Amino acid sequence: MHKTAVVHIGLEKTGSTAIQRWLASGHDRLAGLGVVMPRSLGFPNHTKLVSACLDDGVYDNIKSHQLFVAAVSEQRFRDQVFAALDHEVRAAGDDWHTLLISSELISSRLSTPSEIGRLHEQLLRHVDAVRYVLFLRRQDQLALSRFSSILRSGHRHFSDVFLDYSPSNFLKVPDQRCLSDDLFFYDFEVIISRFESLTSAGVDVHFYGCSSPVEVMSSLLGLEGFPAVEGKKRHNSALSAEAQYILSRLNRIRPVQFSSGMRNDAYRRLQRRVEAEVGGPPRTVRRVDAEAFHDRFAAMNARLFKRYGDGAPCFSQDFGMYPEVCDYSKLPEQASASLAKYEQLARALPERPSSRQLLKSKSKRFKALLRSLVGRVVR
Repeated sequence: MHKTAVVHIGLEKTGSTAIQRWLASGHDRLAGLGVVMPRSLGFPNHTKLVSACLDDGVYDNIKSHQLFVAAVSEQRFRDQVFAALDHEVRAAGDDWHTLLISSELISSRLSTPSEIGRLHEQLLRHVDAVRYVLFLRRQDQLALSRFSSILRSGHRHFSDVFLDYSPSNFLKVPDQRCLSDDLFFYDFEVIISRFESLTSAGVDVHFYGCSSPVEVMSSLLGLEGFPAVEGKKRHNSALSAEAQYILSRLNRIRPVQFSSGMRNDAYRRLQRRVEAEVGGPPRTVRRVDAEAFHDRFAAMNARLFKRYGDGAPCFSQDFGMYPEVCDYSKLPEQASASLAKYEQLARALPERPSSRQLLKSKSKRFKALLRSLVGRVVR
């Protein structure tokens, strides 16, 4: 039976979470239809696979956390992830036709030929061909939407939505590679080119807003009759201006992630509380600023419309959702009472991991080291 890997690679902020939750909700039914969606890679977002494909010595916030949790070396982690994938695929038998992978971090973390090649090589161990599926979103809308995620990850400033944040996602890059939002989010030609030259591979490009990402994935997977709509609930939605401002200030008090890689779960819970309690319309920007940011990529977008569309604009050219004037100068005063309450809660949280947490981590790492040594002796 001809086998294909369908790899949904993002972009971020194009309905990826909705796709993943829809697929996860029907995981067992997918298996019955010949679609294997691995659980061992991080489920339903296959972030472990992305971390395993990063080059040696390259640590982003996700990989740092996963290595801390696994309590193993970088190489050992990679070996474990790839071995787990092998095991799952073998356990699925022969009566399947599609290996399904989904992680928006593939587009926002993997960039070098060795990283992309490592991913592609692992997939071709199990399939005959790979289809990389990419959703593109108008750059100004993408930037505005992801700014809420940037604040969730620990950014400490409120003012500039169009900042270059990708370098902050990487904690260590020994090869001095170029890191920028253009390379991971906005220069679609560069992102697509990483996958176009791979052997036994194809690239499917879709434009966010022209159709539902869930319905597109349903069609690509040949899931006729499989429910294509999970519901109207929005995931990772944009925050109000007040919520964004409060998070930017709280991030100065406590880190989202400790230097060890351990996530600060207590503070992350406080962040989610702010998101739930501080409402209001989503943050916006001035129309002139959104248009100026979009114009940086207009020529490239036109080339993509010609190549992957019918030549006509595949993004809306309407900027009417942005106001002519956008003034948040009074926000600090308006949010002062709420901010004071949340600041008090943030300061009451631990500044560093507890002794118990550190002892548990050291014990786990010691046990992992012993297992590794025993394994070497046995071999």
